[in-house]
Amino acid sequence: MPAALLVPVSVLDNALANAHAAARDVLSLVAETLRHQFPTGAYLVLTRPSGDYDDDFVELDSVRDAEGQTVQELSPYGRGSYRLPAVPEHIADLWGDDDPRDPRAVLDLIQRIDAVSPYEFLDFLPGELRTAEEIKAEGDGGRALLGLPLPSPDPKRCAVCLVTLEEHAGRICPRP
Repeated sequence: MPAALLVPVSVLDNALANAHAAARDVLSLVAETLRHQFPTGAYLVLTRPSGDYDDDFVELDSVRDAEGQTVQELSPYGRGSYRLPAVPEHIADLWGDDDPRDPRAVLDLIQRIDAVSPYEFLDFLPGELRTAEEIKAEGDGGRALLGLPLPSPDPKRCAVCLVTLEEHAGRICPRP
Protein backbone atom coordinates (compact mmCIF):
# COMPACT_ATOMS: atom_id res chain seq x y z
CA MET A 1 0.00 0.00 0.00
CA PRO A 2 1.41 3.41 -0.87
CA ALA A 3 2.51 5.43 2.14
CA ALA A 4 0.27 8.31 1.00
CA LEU A 5 -2.80 6.16 1.83
CA LEU A 6 -1.65 5.28 5.34
CA VAL A 7 -2.75 7.23 8.38
CA PRO A 8 -0.95 7.71 11.68
CA VAL A 9 -2.10 5.94 14.84
CA SER A 10 -3.12 9.34 16.20
CA VAL A 11 -6.14 9.26 13.84
CA LEU A 12 -7.49 6.23 15.71
CA ASP A 13 -6.53 7.72 19.09
CA ASN A 14 -8.42 10.92 18.26
CA ALA A 15 -11.47 9.02 17.01
CA LEU A 16 -11.58 6.91 20.19
CA ALA A 17 -11.22 10.01 22.36
CA ASN A 18 -14.08 11.65 20.48
CA ALA A 19 -16.21 8.50 20.85
CA HIS A 20 -15.56 8.42 24.61
CA ALA A 21 -16.48 12.09 24.99
CA ALA A 22 -19.64 11.62 22.92
CA ALA A 23 -20.66 8.53 24.89
CA ARG A 24 -20.24 10.38 28.20
CA ASP A 25 -22.23 13.35 26.88
CA VAL A 26 -25.05 11.16 25.54
CA LEU A 27 -25.17 9.28 28.85
CA SER A 28 -25.92 12.66 30.43
CA LEU A 29 -28.80 13.01 27.96
CA VAL A 30 -30.18 9.64 29.11
CA ALA A 31 -29.94 10.70 32.76
CA GLU A 32 -31.63 14.06 32.10
CA THR A 33 -34.36 12.36 30.07
CA LEU A 34 -35.13 9.93 32.89
CA ARG A 35 -35.12 12.77 35.42
CA HIS A 36 -37.92 14.42 33.43
CA GLN A 37 -39.79 11.13 33.17
CA PHE A 38 -39.37 10.20 36.84
CA PRO A 39 -38.88 13.38 38.91
CA THR A 40 -38.56 11.41 42.16
CA GLY A 41 -36.00 9.04 40.64
CA ALA A 42 -32.38 9.19 41.80
CA TYR A 43 -30.86 6.25 39.88
CA LEU A 44 -31.44 4.24 36.76
CA VAL A 45 -30.65 0.67 37.80
CA LEU A 46 -29.10 -1.65 35.23
CA THR A 47 -27.90 -5.24 35.27
CA ARG A 48 -25.38 -7.34 33.40
CA PRO A 49 -27.24 -10.66 33.49
CA SER A 50 -25.27 -13.82 34.08
CA GLY A 51 -26.17 -17.29 32.95
CA ASP A 52 -25.99 -19.48 29.88
CA TYR A 53 -26.61 -16.54 27.56
CA ASP A 54 -24.08 -14.33 29.32
CA ASP A 55 -23.23 -11.94 26.51
CA ASP A 56 -22.27 -9.08 28.83
CA PHE A 57 -24.89 -6.61 27.62
CA VAL A 58 -26.50 -4.27 30.09
CA GLU A 59 -30.24 -4.58 30.70
CA LEU A 60 -32.75 -2.18 32.22
CA ASP A 61 -33.96 -3.00 35.72
CA SER A 62 -35.71 -0.03 37.31
CA VAL A 63 -35.64 3.59 38.39
CA ARG A 64 -35.16 4.02 42.14
CA ASP A 65 -35.48 6.97 44.45
CA ALA A 66 -32.82 8.22 46.88
CA GLU A 67 -34.00 5.73 49.52
CA GLY A 68 -33.71 2.77 47.15
CA GLN A 69 -37.43 2.34 46.62
CA THR A 70 -38.50 1.36 43.13
CA VAL A 71 -40.19 4.21 41.29
CA GLN A 72 -40.66 2.25 38.05
CA GLU A 73 -39.78 -1.28 36.94
CA LEU A 74 -38.32 -1.25 33.44
CA SER A 75 -38.57 -4.14 31.01
CA PRO A 76 -38.23 -3.45 27.31
CA TYR A 77 -39.16 -7.06 26.59
CA GLY A 78 -42.25 -7.26 28.79
CA ARG A 79 -45.60 -8.52 27.56
CA GLY A 80 -47.42 -5.85 25.64
CA SER A 81 -45.88 -2.52 24.88
CA TYR A 82 -45.79 0.39 27.23
CA ARG A 83 -44.42 3.88 27.04
CA LEU A 84 -42.39 5.82 29.52
CA PRO A 85 -43.66 9.30 30.41
CA ALA A 86 -43.31 12.11 27.91
CA VAL A 87 -40.41 14.53 28.05
CA PRO A 88 -40.18 18.17 27.01
CA GLU A 89 -39.86 18.64 23.27
CA HIS A 90 -36.35 20.08 23.48
CA ILE A 91 -35.20 16.85 25.19
CA ALA A 92 -37.10 14.55 22.82
CA ASP A 93 -35.57 16.36 19.83
CA LEU A 94 -32.08 15.41 21.03
CA TRP A 95 -33.01 11.74 20.62
CA GLY A 96 -33.29 12.16 16.84
CA ASP A 97 -35.37 9.38 15.29
CA ASP A 98 -35.50 7.41 18.57
CA ASP A 99 -38.40 7.80 20.99
CA PRO A 100 -37.27 8.37 24.60
CA ARG A 101 -40.66 7.02 25.74
CA ASP A 102 -39.80 3.60 24.28
CA PRO A 103 -37.89 1.47 26.83
CA ARG A 104 -36.26 -0.43 23.96
CA ALA A 105 -34.84 2.84 22.58
CA VAL A 106 -33.50 3.76 26.03
CA LEU A 107 -31.91 0.32 26.38
CA ASP A 108 -30.45 0.42 22.87
CA LEU A 109 -28.85 3.80 23.50
CA ILE A 110 -27.37 2.69 26.82
CA GLN A 111 -25.99 -0.46 25.19
CA ARG A 112 -24.45 1.63 22.41
CA ILE A 113 -22.81 3.89 24.99
CA ASP A 114 -21.55 0.91 26.98
CA ALA A 115 -20.16 -0.71 23.80
CA VAL A 116 -17.80 2.25 23.31
CA SER A 117 -15.87 1.08 26.37
CA PRO A 118 -17.57 -1.56 28.53
CA TYR A 119 -17.26 -1.02 32.28
CA GLU A 120 -16.08 2.58 31.89
CA PHE A 121 -19.25 4.67 31.97
CA LEU A 122 -21.58 2.80 34.34
CA ASP A 123 -20.85 2.62 38.06
CA PHE A 124 -22.13 0.18 40.65
CA LEU A 125 -25.38 1.01 42.40
CA PRO A 126 -24.55 2.28 45.90
CA GLY A 127 -25.00 -0.43 48.53
CA GLU A 128 -27.56 1.55 50.51
CA LEU A 129 -29.90 1.48 47.51
CA ARG A 130 -29.77 -2.31 47.06
CA THR A 131 -32.23 -4.71 48.63
CA ALA A 132 -31.11 -7.45 51.02
CA GLU A 133 -31.89 -10.01 48.30
CA GLU A 134 -29.69 -8.18 45.79
CA ILE A 135 -26.81 -7.98 48.23
CA LYS A 136 -27.17 -11.70 49.02
CA ALA A 137 -27.30 -12.61 45.32
CA GLU A 138 -24.12 -10.63 44.71
CA GLY A 139 -22.45 -12.38 47.65
CA ASP A 140 -23.48 -15.73 46.16
CA GLY A 141 -21.64 -14.95 42.93
CA GLY A 142 -24.29 -12.91 41.14
CA ARG A 143 -23.46 -9.69 39.42
CA ALA A 144 -23.69 -6.36 41.20
CA LEU A 145 -26.29 -3.91 39.98
CA LEU A 146 -25.17 -0.85 38.07
CA GLY A 147 -26.56 2.61 38.71
CA LEU A 148 -26.70 5.75 36.63
CA PRO A 149 -27.29 8.78 38.88
CA LEU A 150 -30.12 11.01 37.68
CA PRO A 151 -29.69 14.74 38.12
CA SER A 152 -31.61 16.31 40.95
CA PRO A 153 -34.52 18.49 39.86
CA ASP A 154 -33.68 20.78 42.79
CA PRO A 155 -30.70 23.06 41.97
CA LYS A 156 -30.06 23.42 45.72
CA ARG A 157 -29.38 19.68 46.06
CA CYS A 158 -26.45 17.59 44.86
CA ALA A 159 -27.45 15.78 41.67
CA VAL A 160 -25.74 12.60 42.87
CA CYS A 161 -26.44 12.11 46.56
CA LEU A 162 -29.43 14.50 46.77
CA VAL A 163 -28.45 16.18 50.05
CA THR A 164 -28.64 19.95 50.20
CA LEU A 165 -25.52 21.71 49.06
CA GLU A 166 -25.06 23.13 52.57
CA GLU A 167 -25.06 19.58 54.00
CA HIS A 168 -22.79 18.37 51.23
CA ALA A 169 -19.49 19.62 52.68
CA GLY A 170 -17.28 16.61 53.33
CA ARG A 171 -19.74 14.05 51.97
CA ILE A 172 -18.45 11.57 49.42
CA CYS A 173 -20.76 11.00 46.47
CA PRO A 174 -20.92 7.69 44.63
CA ARG A 175 -19.84 9.54 41.49
CA PRO A 176 -17.88 12.80 41.75
